Amino acid sequence: MQIRRTFPLLIATMVATYLATQSLLPGSGAGEALEGGEGVRLEGPRAIVVRDLPPAREAAPGQTRELLLSRRHPSQGAYEAQVPAPAVNVRDESFSAEPLAPPVASGAGFEGLDNSDNQALTGVTPTPPDPQVAVGPEYVFEMVNIIGRIYMRTGGTVQTFTLADFFGVPAGYLDTDPKVIYDALSGRWFASYVSLIDLHGQNNDQARLHLAISQTRDPTGAWNMYVISYAQLFPDYEGIGVTNDKFTISSNVFDIDQPFYYGAETIVIEKADVLAGVPGPSVGLFAFPRRLDRFTVRPAQSLSAGNDQYLVTRNTAATLTVIKVTGTPDAANVTEVSATNLPMFTQNAPPASVALGGNIASGDSRLLDAMWRDGRLWTSASAACVPAGDSTTRSCAHVIEVDASVTPPLVAQDIMFGAPSQYYSWPALRTDATGDLYVSLTHTNAAIFAEARSTGRLAVDPPNTLSGSTLLRAGDVFHDSSRWGDYLGAAVDPLFPDCVWLVGEYAKDTVGENWGTFIAATSYSAGCDSDNDGWNDAAEAIIGTNPALACGVNAWPADINNDSVADITDVDALAGEFGSEVPPAPTRYNVAPDPPDNVVDISDIDRLAGLFGVSCAP
Repeated sequence: MQIRRTFPLLIATMVATYLATQSLLPGSGAGEALEGGEGVRLEGPRAIVVRDLPPAREAAPGQTRELLLSRRHPSQGAYEAQVPAPAVNVRDESFSAEPLAPPVASGAGFEGLDNSDNQALTGVTPTPPDPQVAVGPEYVFEMVNIIGRIYMRTGGTVQTFTLADFFGVPAGYLDTDPKVIYDALSGRWFASYVSLIDLHGQNNDQARLHLAISQTRDPTGAWNMYVISYAQLFPDYEGIGVTNDKFTISSNVFDIDQPFYYGAETIVIEKADVLAGVPGPSVGLFAFPRRLDRFTVRPAQSLSAGNDQYLVTRNTAATLTVIKVTGTPDAANVTEVSATNLPMFTQNAPPASVALGGNIASGDSRLLDAMWRDGRLWTSASAACVPAGDSTTRSCAHVIEVDASVTPPLVAQDIMFGAPSQYYSWPALRTDATGDLYVSLTHTNAAIFAEARSTGRLAVDPPNTLSGSTLLRAGDVFHDSSRWGDYLGAAVDPLFPDCVWLVGEYAKDTVGENWGTFIAATSYSAGCDSDNDGWNDAAEAIIGTNPALACGVNAWPADINNDSVADITDVDALAGEFGSEVPPAPTRYNVAPDPPDNVVDISDIDRLAGLFGVSCAP
């Protein structure tokens, strides 16, 4: 987030001075609070239909989003222990003579939103983009700083719109910090956004935390829009998480006019209430007292069933705090049952990333992303590091796995990923259903323009290792602004759970500051559906069809006789071999389940019957 202001240095200095007086000791535990969070009220919902949003238009008079400065946060000098940067313990082997296997991009990926799209839709070109990606059964949803786009899973654009229109931002307000996820647990989309206005006088400023929940799994359809209003304050750099029964939002609360920090605010909402579109005053909501001793708390997105909400925050330069919240607002028993401080590699703000034509921001010391699956909690950040064989402090990707299945939780892996003369920043991460990890990040060095890359690891790899990185999209031009980030995104495919989609940022020749985004589906196990025909690439390899073609001879598994239609002739072919093993029955008849089971049986018949009469699309 970036807000047009004339005093960012003064704000950072005063906030840092104030925080330096607060207790940030490793012993800080559950239940401590310094500022009240009472009085939080949910308004709405206001129903909108995305496909009915107004056409794109120029920015309305009075909207000043073209000059945006860096977000306000405590300075490194006051908030971080000044200790040496740690050594890299995982080297990017893609820059050595023997690269390891990085995650494989499914297909070629596709271009995402860029700053020229901002210009076309709003008339302004803000930076950085804050890219996010979420993936549902039919669509891919990308958000950047002030616009959104919904794609078909093949990359074709369905609709592009301003986020001000989507979230219902009042005219004249600044808007920033989009977040969006698809929650496979409920089959719904969740999103958040922040807007604010700085009016004349000491007591007239207003801000809003916008919350959006889709009414179905179709993001082009109806959504319910809720709002939490703030007077004189605004919730900065919010993060969102979900569990079976909770929708959690955490933000850093600042004064709009004055250089004062009011603490980290965490709000827990009854998930079932907002899924049902219950009126705001009747929605179960619990706001923890604001914590002046915490800064940037990241709620985890739960990717498997569970009620406990996990959150993470950097407590000190070498301490990670893992927070566990139980209960629900409707049951009146929301509780922070534990806040466990765990040792980690020193997490200090990295230097700027050196790139051809000019440096880019690598971020600061805050955590960027968090996710939970089956008792394993992952988080990520940019961090200062010194790669082996290098004498210069660089920016690395810091990735941490916590075993949250035990009490107290334990750090299972602590990975500082880098390479000599290289810079890595803004890591976003998710694990697939197998437990394999996928990370989107920015990479630079002095000889290249800023580019989008990915890395990751198999669940069975030795601890504290990552694969080499792979290129998603090379940079085209120098980036003519130092701002970058402020985060990236990753999302698990709900149809193909061993496939993870990544959005990266790269230097692109655009109007305004040169940035663009790139979206790719990745998998270590050929778990993505490259041709979008309903079968993942690994299954098609077993069946014997072409995973890169959706239609044609031996291309679509449902079209056994190659006439481009799933019909009675295909079902008859299977019926004639019913009960046979494969081989001797043809591999083309073994179309289900996933992966195919080497027997022609009712699962194969059912799969074709569900597609009866459907034609393939070239």
